[in-house]
Amino acid sequence: MVPMEKRWSEEQIRHALEGLEGWRYDDGRIERVFEFATYADGVAFATRIFLLSEKQNHHPDAVCVLWKKVGVAYTTHDVGGVTERDLKAATMINLLYQRFND
Repeated sequence: MVPMEKRWSEEQIRHALEGLEGWRYDDGRIERVFEFATYADGVAFATRIFLLSEKQNHHPDAVCVLWKKVGVAYTTHDVGGVTERDLKAATMINLLYQRFND
């Protein structure tokens, strides 16, 4: 059995987000909006997020594809807040975004 993760304090989260470009903390979750040149690019990026989340076995709270934008939010429902896994997922998505735009 995997031990339950600990929910991070708001102070811990805000400190961690200082080094995580574009992400913000709001209402018990971390979130970011990514911008793209085309709608198709946004859909392709969202698909990559879905594949990554399956591989990590940690899924976003929300992924919303808008016109040329993709919004992503993470929280860990089991503990009712943000955990280290959410911040690691956000870091991986930032790296994915950098590679997508290279």
